[in-house]
Amino acid sequence: MFRCGTVILFLGMLVVSAAPAEAQWFTNFWSDMKRDYHRNVDWPNQFVGPDRDSVNMPFALMVSNGVRRQNLLSDYHFNEGTNQLNLAGETKVRHILTQMPPTRRTIYVQRGLAGDVTAARMEAVQHAALRVGGERALPLVVESDLPNDGTPADEINDVAKRFQSTRPDPRLSNASAGGGGGGGGGGGASSGSGMN
Repeated sequence: MFRCGTVILFLGMLVVSAAPAEAQWFTNFWSDMKRDYHRNVDWPNQFVGPDRDSVNMPFALMVSNGVRRQNLLSDYHFNEGTNQLNLAGETKVRHILTQMPPTRRTIYVQRGLAGDVTAARMEAVQHAALRVGGERALPLVVESDLPNDGTPADEINDVAKRFQSTRPDPRLSNASAGGGGGGGGGGGASSGSGMN
């Protein structure tokens, strides 16, 4: 009898201890089913936001790179011997600090061939920004490895001047030289047409 009671007690303890594990499995099963059902019903919507972000991210990068190139002061903006800003450089600093939106007023300075050249350029740009900005907060001035693929304004101006000098002088055609240079052709009523 004692043996039968021990077996019953053992089986009872086994059932009682297995019930929470079985209940946990059952709860997990129904929670997974509910989650999967809602994912299937709402299927494309959970991917729309990340898809839009992945499409728009390159545009934000392009805008950022464009602002960087727009605000770049390169070799063309500095005098060769002194590394001080020339007129084009000072004009560009003034444009960046007065015309660009406040969030895009970072000035990028192209690195020189040596560290002292870059340091002189950075100092020249900071002095120019202080002159233009006055008491306002100084903009961020950053070194950049971005090359300037443009052409100096002096070269473009020389090409434009040479083009203007080779154009022929404008001439009017000689209307009296028999070719009938234009005139109007009347088709209106004459004074003796009988209309009163």
